[in-house]
Amino acid sequence: MKNNLTQLNVAEKLNLTPQAISKWERCESMPDITLLPEIAEIYSITVEDILTAGTTGQSNDFSDIMQALNTFVDEKIFAKILYEFEKAKNVQELSIPLDIFMALNGRQKDILLEILLNMDRYWVVIDDILPYLNMAQRIKLIRRVAEKGDYETLEMLIPFVTRDIRTEIVILLLERKKFDFLEEMLLFLNRKQKDLIIHYFIDNGLDYEILESFMPFFDKAQRQLISE
Repeated sequence: MKNNLTQLNVAEKLNLTPQAISKWERCESMPDITLLPEIAEIYSITVEDILTAGTTGQSNDFSDIMQALNTFVDEKIFAKILYEFEKAKNVQELSIPLDIFMALNGRQKDILLEILLNMDRYWVVIDDILPYLNMAQRIKLIRRVAEKGDYETLEMLIPFVTRDIRTEIVILLLERKKFDFLEEMLLFLNRKQKDLIIHYFIDNGLDYEILESFMPFFDKAQRQLISE
């Protein structure tokens, strides 16, 4: 072990067996997530240091523990994480740092993401979990935020939206007549998506004054179509 601590030293501090510590070093098992605060204290680091170790390329004095933690969370540990998420009514009540997402597999992330999206004040943690989500999970997140009508959070997510999802959001905003937010999106839309907006206004007889406020984002042909 590092920091001049033996396996026995660490085991005694954590009330575990030396064999358990040895398995961590050999990556045969991982520490219980609830032990992270105690492990951090033993090594004079933070829980965040443990969860983000190995991502900066820097060496440290606790690489043996880090190696174990940078593998996927097994189902026994995940069950405890899931319990903590399920009992929390809002994100402020979560006792587990959200950096744990980096150690979860895709199915585990899907489960926790669904729980988070149903929590009060879920938007507070979007920035924390977004880097650890794959594209399908990001799309799910963005769709749900749009369906909820949480346009402030959606605005933050626009740079991560794919072309097809952007089109979905444009249609949703048109149907809900959320023209103020639609204007915020115009900078990120392609010509086809802008054409969609113009034809939606024409086909549905909507107020052209609103459309005219979008003029700076349209090309010459689109502006001419609106003027006809």
